[in-house]
Amino acid sequence: MAKWDEVGQELVKKLGSVKKESTIQKLAVAVVEQIRESYEEPNSRRTPLSKVRKAVLEAFPDTETQEHSWQYFTNKGKGNIERYQHLALKYLTLSTEEWDAVGDEARQQWKAQQQAEKSEIQLEPETQLEKQPKSQTKKKSQTVKSTEKEITLNDMNNISQLQLDADTQAVVEAAIAHSGISLADFVRKACQVYAKTITGKVKQFSEDLTAVSTEELKSDTYKTHPGRAEELTRRAIYALEIHNNNCTEKSQKWMITQTAIQSLTGSKPATIKAILENYKTRLDDHNAKHELNAYDNRKGGGRQIENEIDLAVLVPNGLDIA
Repeated sequence: MAKWDEVGQELVKKLGSVKKESTIQKLAVAVVEQIRESYEEPNSRRTPLSKVRKAVLEAFPDTETQEHSWQYFTNKGKGNIERYQHLALKYLTLSTEEWDAVGDEARQQWKAQQQAEKSEIQLEPETQLEKQPKSQTKKKSQTVKSTEKEITLNDMNNISQLQLDADTQAVVEAAIAHSGISLADFVRKACQVYAKTITGKVKQFSEDLTAVSTEELKSDTYKTHPGRAEELTRRAIYALEIHNNNCTEKSQKWMITQTAIQSLTGSKPATIKAILENYKTRLDDHNAKHELNAYDNRKGGGRQIENEIDLAVLVPNGLDIA
């Protein structure tokens, strides 16, 4: 008997006394991992996996109605015949990346089945009952409580269950290896860190920056603050207006543009562009008042706007801006 036939038979023996879905999942995933370790190329894993699945199917044949708590309903593959299969078959599968390597036809068949099974899992119990053939609905309703099993975070023992893209999965695997903690604990800590980041950002958005000095606002202390660019842009516009209004010669003036604001604030062009949309009328009126155009900012002699206008001096804070 070939190695993978033996592995399949050994799995069948273990499944014979198991009814809990989480345990069935662990047994099936362990076999898949064994196949991955034995074959470096994804394309080589399809045949051994098929042998294991065949062993399970022979030991636990499909049925037209649900006869055991360890079965699940499917109508994918086999001519879309509606049937009940052993839960192990749901987890005896390769990852998306692996199936991408075995050819178009096999890949499309597998993806269609995975999407269908995912939709079935997400449906409410009542909706799943409606999907079943009418002749099976009554029996399904009697057994649905016994087949329902919530998969908890602790049940996760394979990173492929997170359905990450290949690059992200590689980074996460390396991080988990360095951390020395389980996948479940890593996910918990990752959620905790990200949640704190989001709530921190929300808190920052509501923070009033008008009293913060311009010098401090331009420092690294506020570099990642979500309201920094908006507040600095507001101050830069006001500074340019003050400067131009106090100039006696047109050659001293600067047209208020996106580039000018960027030079004074150091913010990203795309961010400034979006912010300036709210100031369009104000800027158009000011530039028209002083008869300024883009050519007025092309000053000779190496003159740069940031060398002639000190934002921190003209507008030390945002308290008195009109």
